[in-house]
Amino acid sequence: MVAEYFVNLPFNLVKGILNFFYVWYVTGTVDFWNKEAAFLRSVERDVGFIVHIKHIADPLFGDYDVMGRIIGFFFRICFILFGFLVTATSIIFIVCIYLIWLMVPPITFWMVLTNLYYLF
Repeated sequence: MVAEYFVNLPFNLVKGILNFFYVWYVTGTVDFWNKEAAFLRSVERDVGFIVHIKHIADPLFGDYDVMGRIIGFFFRICFILFGFLVTATSIIFIVCIYLIWLMVPPITFWMVLTNLYYLF
């Protein structure tokens, strides 16, 4: 029993390391982007970016005279610009967080190797 443990130790070690990278990069990536897509949908729902694009020519608050259409158009342009800025900022933030998350294992591995170098 003990001999079987030591025989299988290198195989189990490699299997565990490969499983870690699979879970970190494959499963973790899928989970990360699913959660971030839900977050971006909630941002879009809160800001209403797509709704304002679809109804850019419609007046706000049912004011169908000429002045209402002009004011509604400019308000919707402002809402679209604000929604674009919020959405773009969110996407940039999410991509930065994802890139940092991708770099955690290599940086950790590098730090362990450099500390082992100074240890011996």
